[in-house]
Amino acid sequence: MGATTAALVVGGARGIGRATAELLRSRGSDVYVADIDRRAAAAVVSPDAPGRGFSGYCDLGTTEGPAQAVHDAVAALGRLDALIVSAGVLVEAELSQIKLEDWERTIAVNLRGPFLLAQAAAVALAQSRHGRIILTASTAAFRGGAGSTAYAASKGGLVAMTRSLALGLAGQRICVNCVAPGWIDTAFNDPYWARVGHTEDARSALTARIPLGKQGAPADVAATIAFLASPDADYITGQTVIVDGGLLAS
Repeated sequence: MGATTAALVVGGARGIGRATAELLRSRGSDVYVADIDRRAAAAVVSPDAPGRGFSGYCDLGTTEGPAQAVHDAVAALGRLDALIVSAGVLVEAELSQIKLEDWERTIAVNLRGPFLLAQAAAVALAQSRHGRIILTASTAAFRGGAGSTAYAASKGGLVAMTRSLALGLAGQRICVNCVAPGWIDTAFNDPYWARVGHTEDARSALTARIPLGKQGAPADVAATIAFLASPDADYITGQTVIVDGGLLAS
């Protein structure tokens, strides 16, 4: 989207969000990183990039946090061209062990938070020539997992919400899309490994299921997000792009 792009990356302090913020800035975009980890967010926007970088606090689990993040981003950037949501929580537990507070926190952060962000950002995005909302779901939305009931439900909701937002915002020339990563090798997956056993055998069994034979890297997903945020994706909306090394196809 060029050097004048203004993007808010929520959950940009680490993993896919961080890789996305760094890629956009390397291409000249101005980026505001909002995250619950204020210090880590500030570290992402060091001055060593062509695009300007700003950071601030956002807890998507609160009802007021999303709107505040949008307000702060617009104030810092001057406008908003793209909202990118990469924040999320993963609770791994068998059905009988899922606590209600964990379920509610998962839905609040993973589903309600992105909805509130989209709602708060719509006016600013409508003033952009290339308004974009890009959400981050997961292949769990399509295949589930015995220990990830709340997570899969929240991500399935994001996929459905993407289609509705795309229809609702098309008249304002805002494209809304979603990426669904498969196994991306980040610390986000630690709850899964804690449940199944963090061993070489467990990792080998996982990669054996992936046709490309390896877990992905955050940069693999960031490249897809950057494309969806660009003018090259002007005729793409309401879609979920799967980035999983072929896992769902196998």
